[in-house]
Amino acid sequence: MSSVTVDSVFTKMTPNGKITLFMPQREFVDNLSWIQPIDGALVVDHEYIYPERSIAVQLVARVTIWPREEDRRLHHRNTSPKAGRVLNPGIGPSLTIQQPSAMKGEPCGIKHFIEVFCLYRGSCQPHKRSSIHFGVDMIQKHGSAEKSAIWIPPAATVSRPLLLALGRVDMEVCLEKTSVTDAEPLVINVSIVNHSNKNIRGMKISLTQFYKLSFSEGKRKMPVNSTEINTGFPIVPGGTLNQTVMLVPRVPSTTVGSKQVGLAVRRCVRSKNLQLAPSTLFAESGHSDIFGFIVSYRVRVKLIVSQTPVNSTVMAEVPVFIVAKRDSEQFSHQLPGVEKTKFVMRFCVTVPSFWTNAAFSK
Repeated sequence: MSSVTVDSVFTKMTPNGKITLFMPQREFVDNLSWIQPIDGALVVDHEYIYPERSIAVQLVARVTIWPREEDRRLHHRNTSPKAGRVLNPGIGPSLTIQQPSAMKGEPCGIKHFIEVFCLYRGSCQPHKRSSIHFGVDMIQKHGSAEKSAIWIPPAATVSRPLLLALGRVDMEVCLEKTSVTDAEPLVINVSIVNHSNKNIRGMKISLTQFYKLSFSEGKRKMPVNSTEINTGFPIVPGGTLNQTVMLVPRVPSTTVGSKQVGLAVRRCVRSKNLQLAPSTLFAESGHSDIFGFIVSYRVRVKLIVSQTPVNSTVMAEVPVFIVAKRDSEQFSHQLPGVEKTKFVMRFCVTVPSFWTNAAFSK
């Protein structure tokens, strides 16, 4: 049975109609030091569960890491994706790697679910007719990048000599903010001093997404947005230029019915809008025990120099954090007593004759 919303409350019922789940929201925030409690309520048929059945509620993260595109070509579509199902605070935010529309099967990514199931006489094997599978979205809170121990000053300076030419080119790139949300303008300040004997004809500024599996050495990069700047150019020998440029980090627009294959994105569970997958943040520097995909972004500024006997490259890169933007900007306040708690799940179960409150923590 599909989930619906009534007065901002999500509901979902088991196929046999004996258990109903009520959830006030589908987005939950990881604040690095603690995770927002997951609140919900269950309404169950007392005669159905008493005395031989019990109810269990758990949060499950599914990390699908295979097959890769080349594996799909080799194996056609005869094999199922390999996935890890874990309950671990080290799991990254929800994301999906976009795959070709014609490709079948579950795409690679990280998904989170609330699972409710009924167990008969202590059995560990739930049945689909008495189970609920409810997708939720785990995100990292806007602004948490500045509090992270891996915060990197958003600036870079290069002084580069040109091969087989006289002099050098100095360039400084500085971002106005360490982190921005999806579709929030990214302001980039560029200062150039041309100490060489060549003209600088222009510059190209681009935003690139990088992601890798936590247990893999390889890294994939995907273009997000770019622009070429010709205003103020050429910069003649001895000349300077100070310029401010804006890039908008968003999922690139493509032709109708197509998408940028290989880009890591986040699909909002309520609005179904696509956003760029958020940067992966860590509470402590050197922290690496996360399982799943690690996402990062870099702004690159590349100068276009007049032809020299050997092509010269003047380029600077600056890291930037892209953080998730919630469907609703009404963030829940931190609850007393959970400052040092990594994960809390609170569910209220009600039956016709009594109320039972259960808390699960990890």
